[in-house]
Amino acid sequence: MKRWSGIRKAKAADVLLVLTLLSSPFLFRGRFGMLLFCAAVVLLLIVRRIDFKKHVRLRKTLWAGSLLIGLSFVAVESFVLSQMGADEAESSGVDTVVILGSGLKGYELSLTLQQRLDAALPYVSGKKDVSVVVSGGQGPGENVPEAVAMRDYLVKKGIAENRIFLESRSTSTSENLRFTKAVLKEKGVTDRKILIVTSDYHMYRAKLLAKREGYEAYGLSSPSPAHLKPVNMIREYFAMIKTWVS
Repeated sequence: MKRWSGIRKAKAADVLLVLTLLSSPFLFRGRFGMLLFCAAVVLLLIVRRIDFKKHVRLRKTLWAGSLLIGLSFVAVESFVLSQMGADEAESSGVDTVVILGSGLKGYELSLTLQQRLDAALPYVSGKKDVSVVVSGGQGPGENVPEAVAMRDYLVKKGIAENRIFLESRSTSTSENLRFTKAVLKEKGVTDRKILIVTSDYHMYRAKLLAKREGYEAYGLSSPSPAHLKPVNMIREYFAMIKTWVS
């Protein structure tokens, strides 16, 4: 009887996991978060089928692997966290601000992108001689390049259009910074000091890539949406590993 009750509970748990898996498109807006969640649920379903009393070596391997991943996650995130509150705007003395793109929905700014622009506005508004580079290309579901929408937003907020340079080809952080360098060269800007404006979780990697491109990089981080923070931190873990090994 107890065994039958245990089987019923196990099946009920599996059904619940499957239903959760099927509902994932409604729980997550971002594709990365949904895929990560689905992978975790599928892995959990597989692990639940393993008899660890028989497969002792497999159990030890899984524990060791989990521990290694956990320790590496903590180590990587410690670097990410070190730049999450970066605010070097006033102390940097830069003449060029680079705002990194972060997605559109049609023509509408994503919440993350709007927060980046809003973070830059006080400094840019108060420093009339500072040039602004808005960096971001056009991806799936975007009606215009991110740089165009970013420029229009800043202009509506009172920033003179002739102060804004567009970098509208990039599709990644490394391209943001590489293509921005070409834009600045075209505009006759030779000073390598820049102030990068991006999300808190993204700042460490952005500055790291900027230094690889030869910039003297400073940071002004914007807050990121609280409900997206866990997914963004996990995404950044993988992005940081890719950056270090590439």
